Amino acid sequence: MSISQKINEEIRERDFKNLFRGVFTWINVTVFTVFYSSLILIFFPFVYLIDRERHSLHFLANLWAKSIKIANPWWQFEVIGTENLAKKGEAVVYVANHQSQADILALFIISTRFRWLAKESLFKVPFFGWGMRAVGYVPVNRTSKSSGEKSMKLSSRHLRRGTPMVFFPEGTRSEDGRLKEFKSGAFRLAKAMHVPVVPITLNGCANLLPKGSLLPKLAKVTITIHPKIQTAEITANEVMQKARESISSKL
Repeated sequence: MSISQKINEEIRERDFKNLFRGVFTWINVTVFTVFYSSLILIFFPFVYLIDRERHSLHFLANLWAKSIKIANPWWQFEVIGTENLAKKGEAVVYVANHQSQADILALFIISTRFRWLAKESLFKVPFFGWGMRAVGYVPVNRTSKSSGEKSMKLSSRHLRRGTPMVFFPEGTRSEDGRLKEFKSGAFRLAKAMHVPVVPITLNGCANLLPKGSLLPKLAKVTITIHPKIQTAEITANEVMQKARESISSKL
């Protein structure tokens, strides 16, 4: 066999492995999404009567992420700094960098209470979006001022009830993994609600599911939960700068 033939064979083998991994991953993601979203919708009427914050439904979302993790031998997740997570009933604002569509999967794997601010279009996705709405995650249309105001009111309500909120202050995913400029909304909310900000660095999600690609790759994701930033005696912009420095320190 010539060198060129050997190279072509290796390329075909690699492409086949990539395709197999992608098909396998999306099949189990779809199956788990339909299964857990259906459970959430079935239990919603009963849970809402005794658990108005629907934490038990959020627990099912955590199980969704863990099931996907277990089913995918090509993905590894390491969580560092769990001692910095909010205690039960403690309101904080989590802020994380945004590398790929898999970022929220990584946050669910932490298995802590939160609600997250997500673009409105995700709530229209069959099963996935229906489950998100039932759990009480917060939709936002970033092009609409009224939608932004409504999402902040809903976020404030969760915080008042002792439920942390998750924001991606970059707004959109980074194309090269480097931090984009932060929007100040999450930090102004934390300041107004007198709650601390907890920065989270997601490192490796860009490799797990690259932006613009549907084929997952071999990846190790490191999730670093940084110490709380108290908001009482500094401005929202100073909180934002401190959070950005914490997140970038582990990228």
